[in-house]
Amino acid sequence: MKLPCDICMWGLIPMIKRELVLNLYQDHNINKTSISIKLGITKGSVTQYIQGKRASDSGKLRKLKQIDSLIKKLAKLIATKKLSKKDIAQKFCQICKSAQKETGIC
Repeated sequence: MKLPCDICMWGLIPMIKRELVLNLYQDHNINKTSISIKLGITKGSVTQYIQGKRASDSGKLRKLKQIDSLIKKLAKLIATKKLSKKDIAQKFCQICKSAQKETGIC
């Protein structure tokens, strides 16, 4: 039996991470190593998100203007301010909760 949390863990969360990584990498010119440190993920994961090997269907989130806006705001905060991992996690959770409500995915 798949629980809603399973769907979020394997579907929605990776899509949000990919969009955040792409935004940091493409729009804010942050290198892969810095992204991996800031987000607490491996450099290999960052590379896979960028190459579309993980969460390749994340473009669906770009169509949701509110979610896309929240991801871009978080990326800008990460790029321009020194946020703690706790702050990033809290803001990430807010995006995930908003996406859950808007998409009904989990």
